[in-house]
Amino acid sequence: MSDPDPRVEAMLKRDIASAVTFTCAMWLVLVFTFATVVTIAPGGALRVVLAVAMTVLGAFNTASMVALVRRYREHRVAIYGEDLRNLDLRRRKRVSS
Repeated sequence: MSDPDPRVEAMLKRDIASAVTFTCAMWLVLVFTFATVVTIAPGGALRVVLAVAMTVLGAFNTASMVALVRRYREHRVAIYGEDLRNLDLRRRKRVSS
């Protein structure tokens, strides 16, 4: 990509920061929920099932966020370009009226 638009890069950085923040928050909620529920689980087998379910859920959601970030990085101009064109058009209309 030659001469990238700094607005595209800024939008990409914000989206990556959001993805990381939400993924960390998800893991915190999963661990908190597991720690809370495991204390009232009636048996060891159920605790193992809960731990496996938490790990699988977290792993799949984390993998989806990683895939999302990779796609955004690869196709940043196509993804953010339309938004920027619309913002520029709206700004020009507002200034001209």
